[in-house]
Amino acid sequence: MSGFIQQRYWTNLGWAFLVALTIVPMFVLSFFNHPSAADDFCFAYMARDYGILWSTKFYYDQWTGRYFACLLFHSTPLFKGWYWYYQVLPIVYMLSTMGSVYLLLGELIELPRYQKWLISVGFLVLYILQLDSIVESFFWVTGSYTYALPQILTLLFWVALIRSYKAENQRIKYGLIVWAGFLVFAMIGLCEMFLLLTTGMLLCFAGYRLLFQRKLDWVLVILFLEAVICCYLVLESPGSKIRQGSNPLGGNLSFSIVTSIKTAIAFGVKWLPLTLVFAVFWINWLSNKMTNASLFSAYVRIPVWVGWLVWAVVVPILYFPIFYGVGIESVSPRINNSVYFFYLIGFYYNILVTMLWIQEKWNLGFLSPGIVRVLTILSILILPLFIWKNTNVRMMVSDLKNGTASAYSRELYERYETIRQAPAQTTVVIQPLKHVPKSLFLEDIKDNEKHPWNDCETKFFQKKALVLAPAP
Repeated sequence: MSGFIQQRYWTNLGWAFLVALTIVPMFVLSFFNHPSAADDFCFAYMARDYGILWSTKFYYDQWTGRYFACLLFHSTPLFKGWYWYYQVLPIVYMLSTMGSVYLLLGELIELPRYQKWLISVGFLVLYILQLDSIVESFFWVTGSYTYALPQILTLLFWVALIRSYKAENQRIKYGLIVWAGFLVFAMIGLCEMFLLLTTGMLLCFAGYRLLFQRKLDWVLVILFLEAVICCYLVLESPGSKIRQGSNPLGGNLSFSIVTSIKTAIAFGVKWLPLTLVFAVFWINWLSNKMTNASLFSAYVRIPVWVGWLVWAVVVPILYFPIFYGVGIESVSPRINNSVYFFYLIGFYYNILVTMLWIQEKWNLGFLSPGIVRVLTILSILILPLFIWKNTNVRMMVSDLKNGTASAYSRELYERYETIRQAPAQTTVVIQPLKHVPKSLFLEDIKDNEKHPWNDCETKFFQKKALVLAPAP
């Protein structure tokens, strides 16, 4: 049975089945994606009417210190009417997520390409299965700039750092360091969550080099100082001060720390069962390679307690900025999506570190072959139950099978045309959407013409007012 399970044919067949239920529906849904009434049209009309740089500075001064995110928000091709951008970008994100995992994996373990791609695909499958919100993952473009994009950039940053240490050519080495410096600037300027993650990880890397390797790493010191400057640009911006003052709990340190820990524990427990099921496959796959020490890089040979401690601290810290900066008592799904991403990265990295440490210290397997075999068989039997009950899979399949996603797309194109044909100085009454795919739809305009979403779309289409008709 062990040989049967480990055969490449059956492994590929299993992954293909999972891909067909997760990644393929996400790809297909992308072709029906559209700009959301929430923010997307606001940035588009401002970029068109006031210019990208002026609009970026306006948001930086009036609402948020996310300087790089503001630049990307207002660089949207929507101001030219390019709706296709909203259908292509989610696919780019998914491919980039797999690609960044592939590159990072290649820096940690020496493997054939097909194995790295299988693992990268498997990671995306697991990520999609437990997303807190499908629409807020890759489909809502404004939200994706501040969470999905910096997730990918963070992995690329780690890859750039590792490769800079290995580069023998000085020109390549300095090029990688400059690239890493740009990524620090970009990640911190995209979201406060990555402000803490980036500065914290640089501090951890530099501290590890100093304490365990007795070396002051000037590259890490310079990158950390750059990160501090970038943090200043975010935290001391006029927009950040305004946003923090909009809620009485904003800036409350004790509230933020306690709420972050509670939230991390609650969601960590929720994510754990399926994460453990996939971990069995990870362990089963790694167990055959542990005896070949040459496959593993020095970056997975760290003290086990260090890796698990950093993971346990980082996950709650990622929730901290939203509670401290805005002061809300609940967390939005897009934040959970991003925290979950690093929850998975850290969890599987530490399993690898633990298995290698046990093998090299005591020449023992992480688990006996018999136990691994039994757990693998049980995981294979249990996994279909998780898939069958999975909310995200059912939602995506339903939206595609019932034609809800395609009908939603047609309705919106018809709506755009109706608005364009209406005279400029009239109030256009828009019918509510009849087809609303939960995997794609975030918000629509309201029946109040003064609502911000109505105002933004009105200005985008250059009409007097847009109002949503009451539901029949």
